[in-house]
Amino acid sequence: MRTLRLVIATTVRAAPEQVFAVLQDLPSYPRLFRYMHDLRVIEQRNHTALAEITEDLFGLMTASVLTKFTFDPPRRVTIEQVDGPFVRAVGWFDLEPQDDGTTRLVHGVEITASGIMGAIGLKLLGTGIAKARMTEELQAVKRAAEQLATSQ
Repeated sequence: MRTLRLVIATTVRAAPEQVFAVLQDLPSYPRLFRYMHDLRVIEQRNHTALAEITEDLFGLMTASVLTKFTFDPPRRVTIEQVDGPFVRAVGWFDLEPQDDGTTRLVHGVEITASGIMGAIGLKLLGTGIAKARMTEELQAVKRAAEQLATSQ
C-alpha cells in the first residue's frame, strides 16, 4: 500500500466567505471541474453532503465515486471518498483570510492505494498529471470566487 500526498496554494482576490460559497455549491462542480461528468447529491445535512460523482480518472477510466463533503464554514471543505477506486482518498480546501481582504486557498489531496492503483498513482504524481489537475481545480475555484466578489 502506498500513500500519495500533494498540496498546492494560490491567492484569491475574494473574502473567505465568497470562496467558501463557491466550494459549497455542489451542483456547480461539473461546470467548474472538467473531469467531473456528473454529481448527484444523495443526502445533505447541516455541514455534510453525500454525493455520487462520475469522473474521469486521468484518462484511464471513468469511475463512479461515492463522496462525502464536510463543510466547516468559512475555513475548510473536506472531500472524502466513501466508496471508489482507492483504499482511501481525501482532498481538502483550506481558506486562510489575509490582512488585505484576499484569501490564501490551499488545496491538498492524500490518496492511499494498493496494487496497480498504487503504482499508477505514483507514476501520475511523478509525471505532474495530478498536480496539473489540482492546479486546474484551484484556478477554477479562484476564477469563480473572484467573479462572485466583483459581482457583489
